[in-house]
Amino acid sequence: MRVFYDHQVTSLQDAGGISRYYFQLARALLQHEHVEPEMLLGLHRSVLPFKGLRPGVRVSSWRSPLGPGYARYALNEAVSTTLAPLRGRFDVYHTTYQRILPSVRARTIVATHHDSAPDRFPELFPDAKAVHARLKQVYARADRILCISEPSRADLLQFFDVPPEKTVVVHHGFTPLVAEEQGTRSMLPLPVPPGPYLLYVGARAAYKNFNVVLRALAMHPRRELNLVVVGGGAWTGEERALIEGLGIGPRIAAMPHLSDRQLSSLYRKSAVLVYPSLYEGFGFPPLEAMDAGCPALVSRTSSLPEICGEAAFYFDPHDVEELSDWLVRLLADEGLRLSKREPGFAQVRKYSWEKCAEATLAVYGNS
Repeated sequence: MRVFYDHQVTSLQDAGGISRYYFQLARALLQHEHVEPEMLLGLHRSVLPFKGLRPGVRVSSWRSPLGPGYARYALNEAVSTTLAPLRGRFDVYHTTYQRILPSVRARTIVATHHDSAPDRFPELFPDAKAVHARLKQVYARADRILCISEPSRADLLQFFDVPPEKTVVVHHGFTPLVAEEQGTRSMLPLPVPPGPYLLYVGARAAYKNFNVVLRALAMHPRRELNLVVVGGGAWTGEERALIEGLGIGPRIAAMPHLSDRQLSSLYRKSAVLVYPSLYEGFGFPPLEAMDAGCPALVSRTSSLPEICGEAAFYFDPHDVEELSDWLVRLLADEGLRLSKREPGFAQVRKYSWEKCAEATLAVYGNS
């Protein structure tokens, strides 16, 4: 079975969850001898070792001085228009983003629906209408649509006129972070504040609901409790004003860029991960925390109860007092924190790229 993946995601990002999804999926498909994944990536600077997938995966790609964006996308579109027809007809074309490339010939077209953030929060996405229009065309033409969770599927059916029988839920796999070796000194870009700390990981767009963590930290009676924020870029003006107004600046350490080893170390030493997002199609940080033995306190919304199961603590993301109360309880009760440790390890084991590949392959074969 010949399966084709296009350049779209790697043209638009050098790192990110969607490109990691296709990399891990292609790598897991190598366990199936009758599957021949082919990737026409063109010019790219991905941090993921796509070339390392050879010889099992045919990868056509070249390192580029161009950063991610429209220029690189346009050049790769020209490359695809020239080379894709020469590859012949594929059994499956799994489009990687918001278009189906007309130059690719395939018996079956498959798409993956990750989330509906632009439809749920159009005020946060200037191109929300254009994204919806492009995806509408993709989903109309696709023979099957993979959804990464049940809420992701429900959103797809809500916002797009898609027959339910065309959809199937296939969870992501999970890749454990590489832990730092015992006894080695962690070279973090900033020192971790003294005392116990909460951990926040990921982007801080409005629907990620980060500000509720700041307010809950300010309400906590233990002033030695600190917060480490990983990723998400520089503080916004609104965030700076809120931090200053709450008087919690000295209790926060922001670390925009960390290696997997450094992040793993933070998870292992953190009192609790706080994940207050209002909306997630899947959500990896809670699983990363569980894998490191760190308790996860997550919002009771969207896909998170499905993905985290009984292995997390839950709160209403709109209720800062409930979040604060949970932080008081968890910081005061080590036994309570540890009660989710073994369930967390068991929950993480439910997700593997091998399982994801097998379920995806079943869709390819039955389409």
